[in-house]
Amino acid sequence: MKYYPVNLNIYNKKVLVVGGGAVASRKAERLVERGADITVVSPEISPEIAEFVKKSKASWVDRAYKAGDEKGAFAVFCAISAGEKSIKIEKGLFKRCVKKNILINVADKPEFCTFTLPALVSRGEFDIAVFTSGSSPRLARKIREDLEKVYGEEYDAYVKILGFMRREIKKKKYPQSKNQELFDELINSDLFELIKDKKFSDASLFISNFLKRS
Repeated sequence: MKYYPVNLNIYNKKVLVVGGGAVASRKAERLVERGADITVVSPEISPEIAEFVKKSKASWVDRAYKAGDEKGAFAVFCAISAGEKSIKIEKGLFKRCVKKNILINVADKPEFCTFTLPALVSRGEFDIAVFTSGSSPRLARKIREDLEKVYGEEYDAYVKILGFMRREIKKKKYPQSKNQELFDELINSDLFELIKDKKFSDASLFISNFLKRS
């Protein structure tokens, strides 16, 4: 099956995480970063999830999943331990979510998913997602690790600055062709190198001069 790649706005959306171990922790961490309204259902939770609960970044229901816990959720992430009983729970949860039009992802079970998760290189507002349609998560992870060596933390500041400059340029109400010309000039300028080399004073001067003359 070939999936359609999208970015979802889950800010303040109700998201259910079934499970409290290491895999559930990784999913919860990403959800917290994106501002989801998270409820974790599990008789046990990891120290990482416990910290999210302590900081009111997630709610915890201290018991095993029960049919109906998914009610009202925008999306469900299931990450429970393997076993015959678990497969029954996963299959039932999948069917209920499909019936209720709730997005569902079951860890390592693409047949029980309406969406899959990419291997993600995340640098603040800058993300690179690698999908293999569930065929080889290990390959996606390998590519992600390679990309992380190329795209460092400086891309977070760079993308934020580009976003600011784009908004400022668009305020000038230029024709689209003029905007495109300026955006191309900006991308091909020395701005990124200034940020990467931490020459923030020079970067600030560049930004000011570019906006004045554009």
